[in-house]
Amino acid sequence: MKSLAVIALTQGGASTARSLKSRVKKQGYKVDLVLPQRLARDDENYYSRGAFTATIHHLFKKYDCIVCIMATGIVVRALADVIIDKTVDPAVVVMDEKARHVISLLSGHVGGANEWTRLIARLMRSEPVITTATDTENVQSLDVLAKKVNGWYPNFKENTKAINRRLAEGKVVELFIEPYLTQYINQFSGFKVLTRIKDHEPGVPLIIVSDHTGFSKSSDVIHVVPRVNVLGIGCRKNITIAMVQQAFTEFCQQHQLLWKSFIKVASIDIKRHEGAIQYLATTLGIKAEFYPAAELQEASQNYPESAFVKKTVGVGNVACAAADYASGERNVTQRYADHEITLALSRLHEV
Repeated sequence: MKSLAVIALTQGGASTARSLKSRVKKQGYKVDLVLPQRLARDDENYYSRGAFTATIHHLFKKYDCIVCIMATGIVVRALADVIIDKTVDPAVVVMDEKARHVISLLSGHVGGANEWTRLIARLMRSEPVITTATDTENVQSLDVLAKKVNGWYPNFKENTKAINRRLAEGKVVELFIEPYLTQYINQFSGFKVLTRIKDHEPGVPLIIVSDHTGFSKSSDVIHVVPRVNVLGIGCRKNITIAMVQQAFTEFCQQHQLLWKSFIKVASIDIKRHEGAIQYLATTLGIKAEFYPAAELQEASQNYPESAFVKKTVGVGNVACAAADYASGERNVTQRYADHEITLALSRLHEV
């Protein structure tokens, strides 16, 4: 769940902060209010006199977004020493205490400040102030497009800057996206969308959004790898690291999948202590999730079941059911079975 902190300085700001907290909470977000001690009510977080800078630094490191109800200059000076990089900094939004204007101040695209600004402006009936060039020109940006699919692409800063500049200037940038990924992205303004890679015009930047291998490498091409794939895994007891490495490699080769496209590994809870599964997740830099058989039973009914496996662990197709349950979607591959390991793939229902 996205977390939001709202901090204010004045009595008018505190009143606006309370109103904002109430409205944002109704949207399903976690919201914490932080006020000067002299203005805070019994159940509200507060900071002591002289502790404003230390408090806002703490919020900056803890929350996905900070809404500062105060002058922009105060926020700029207070955060100057803790700002690191657009790829890791949280969203920072500034609002005046009358809620007339909401300003996207920091991490507009990657951190989501532009999206937060639009949401807050809508809830508070304020005027959103967004100054990023692609938003001003009403075109999609490369980093926001990638964010929609939790995507990775190389040379992030360099490529983002170059492509977004072209988009803002109205120059051609081609885009090829796998059809099944359009469920996550519905806005391609500014891009020339291709339905076939072979229609690419040499010399024109081409963005490829795909979880597959096999695309020709070119200086014109930026490959955005969507991290939306969930790997379901079942196995015999005490499989080795070598076995899981071989099985995963074969599975990816069979379906031409990029290893960076995986977002999580899923299995049944009795496999939680299988070192090879934990090793695979750690190697891929993703989390491993394990579920009780009772939670997997409904999903397992969507796939062929093994009576032996069901008798042993309580569900008849661990890999298929785990991928289905963990993603919220049916499998998109056939079940792989070799090296005493089963694997299946589903894609996230939503990012």
